[in-house]
Amino acid sequence: AELGANGVPFFVLDRTYGVSGAQPAEVFTQALTRAWGDRSPLKLIDQGEAGAQACGPDGCAVPQQG
Repeated sequence: AELGANGVPFFVLDRTYGVSGAQPAEVFTQALTRAWGDRSPLKLIDQGEAGAQACGPDGCAVPQQG
């Protein structure tokens, strides 16, 4: 109700935006783009240290516990 839902279908995006009713794809594209843009930007860790581990395109290496 806080987002203006008064019928179905009603879509909630990121617990912030609501899209009411059967809307054209362009409306969903705009809403998703706005919700994504409002998210906090990705924060990268310092990758400058020698020997630092990072994830690659094939995933992350998880050390086995001895």
